[in-house]
Amino acid sequence: MADKSLSDQLSKDDIENLRSLKPGTVVDLQVTTPTAPKRVRVAYVGMEIPNCLIFQVPTTAKWMTVRDLLVVDNDLVVRYVLEGTVGQVIAFRTSVLKLLSKPSGLLITSFPDRVESIGLRSSKRAQPGIAVSVSSDVVSSGTKTTGIVVDISNKGCRLAMPVNPDWPILEEGSKLSLNFRVGEQENTLIASVKNQHPEEDFVYYGLQFDNDEKAVSAVLAKHTLIT
Repeated sequence: MADKSLSDQLSKDDIENLRSLKPGTVVDLQVTTPTAPKRVRVAYVGMEIPNCLIFQVPTTAKWMTVRDLLVVDNDLVVRYVLEGTVGQVIAFRTSVLKLLSKPSGLLITSFPDRVESIGLRSSKRAQPGIAVSVSSDVVSSGTKTTGIVVDISNKGCRLAMPVNPDWPILEEGSKLSLNFRVGEQENTLIASVKNQHPEEDFVYYGLQFDNDEKAVSAVLAKHTLIT
């Protein structure tokens, strides 16, 4: 039953990526702080789907500063590499549930509701798959549609949009508004079409952001995990 309820949030591939994380694997743990995030290396212990994950955090004196940051509900980002023929960086956001000192230093976190991956080798590149709402002044009556961001950087992105009779294929120079949403939070980036590649079911657009890089970075920090 636990896996069934979780399937509403995570795909089968997401679950497999999480299960491929073996106990004892060293992962990168990014801890939210009032200033800049702090990144440390910790060992993964195990998980209970869909309730929690467990990591080992040393209790030695030099780790006290990090342990002081691991307060209940503080945000964390976990990253690790899946080795194999193509290699994948896996990342997900979670939060602190409990920190134990005895009988061992154990960090218990919430279970993620979103997992991201990206390929390390050119033979295969995993795609973020960020769902966005799209609008454009070029389209009459301001009709909105949806799309999937399949590649993204501070400069621009590649957008896949389902073929839609209410949307013409946009020409180079056309302006788009991309609305990113996580929960109740929504952020908008403005982009210009640089190229388009129509296929049978989708039109792929190469977009360049009109926003400055600082604004784009702020949005990516909220809506993507792999950096």
